[in-house]
Amino acid sequence: MQPILNLAANLSCPLLGLFGVEDRFPAPAGVAALDAELTRRGKPHSFTSYEGAGHAFFSVDRPAYRAEAALDGWRRIDEFFATHLKG
Repeated sequence: MQPILNLAANLSCPLLGLFGVEDRFPAPAGVAALDAELTRRGKPHSFTSYEGAGHAFFSVDRPAYRAEAALDGWRRIDEFFATHLKG
């Protein structure tokens, strides 16, 4: 599998990323590197990282669930879709 940074040049649509700061895949440094590369290439994207959230913070049936982060994430998803999926 190619490192995701190698794929940034081929991104052909807007990208939304919602990340937990305590996640290790991707770790915050990886998120920052991808954000910088997409910005450098002028690729439209929006990344949000949530303090106190780790992997699977959207999963309501797991201990990792973080309601505040998940609710904000759903709001951002709705806004992203409303902006980019016009039909």
